[in-house]
Amino acid sequence: MIDNTLKRTLIETFVRKTLRDIKDSPERGIRNLVDMALNFSKGRFQTRFFQTAQRLLSNEHSAYYRLVRNIAQNIDHERLLRFGMNIGYNGCTLGAKRIREIEAAEGFNIPWALFLEIDSRTFPERGDAYGALLRQGKELGIYTWFLHADEFADGLFDLMAGHEDCAFILFCEPDGEFEQVLDRAAGLNHLMLSIALEDRTEAACRRLREREMLYAIHMEYSPKNMKDILNDNLLYDTQNMNATFTAFMPAENTTREEREILYDYIVRKREEQGFATILWETVRDVLEIDTVISDDGCSAGFRPDGSFFTLAGQRRDTDCNLFSSDLKDILKRFLKK
Repeated sequence: MIDNTLKRTLIETFVRKTLRDIKDSPERGIRNLVDMALNFSKGRFQTRFFQTAQRLLSNEHSAYYRLVRNIAQNIDHERLLRFGMNIGYNGCTLGAKRIREIEAAEGFNIPWALFLEIDSRTFPERGDAYGALLRQGKELGIYTWFLHADEFADGLFDLMAGHEDCAFILFCEPDGEFEQVLDRAAGLNHLMLSIALEDRTEAACRRLREREMLYAIHMEYSPKNMKDILNDNLLYDTQNMNATFTAFMPAENTTREEREILYDYIVRKREEQGFATILWETVRDVLEIDTVISDDGCSAGFRPDGSFFTLAGQRRDTDCNLFSSDLKDILKRFLKK
């Protein structure tokens, strides 16, 4: 049996070659990559994902071919490889296997990804706690982390640099601190920035392209802007800014019905393949992936005060939070099977 290190090396070698081929022929190159991945897929998530990709790419007029060409020609290949392998192999292959084993043996749910909301003012004194959280997460099979800090926190990039086997998605604003964020992010191939959609976003995306970085654009959806989203206006904007992903985040005042309407729209647009950007609902799609990985799906994270939250709501428990308890104990307490 091939050990995991050798298997990863073989996959990386093939992917590097394919990325070079895609520059010349995106259609053939991406189809070859998907076909190979499907042949070697073992887990449920990988098999379903690549079957879906194979079906979508059977449409020769798909806008995703334009997206693939943009990615292959404009993003540093080492970034693509590192970030993709950390999510696809570490997170959804090795990590997913570990998650299923622990869940079956110990009877509690483990999210495949965690959301972290970080207070930059208190981060310096709590950096060790976040470092412990990442280490504990990897022991449980969690390699994907969605981060949001209210302001620039230099130590946060040091934290991510110390976990090169993880994939990080950092939500940030294209504000006056963006150049600091960009300078630190440029040295981390396992990090993708997601930029809030506003007037300064186009300039921020231009700077990201200059550095050949992978990036997304995100926006909060609410009753105020649902009409603009559903008439495709926002997708035209994010596509024109060459965003690989367009992410939607629900505002607190959105109803369950509004969230369902938005998610139905996202699924329909992905199937139509009319836009060269991949639509993503930050909460629902994370939950959908988790459901495939381990049946009993969950989407969870931690607020700035360390309290634990899930889709069902926030758990404010001073005796059991990020800064007072181990991750495994928190999940056992709040996410029992």
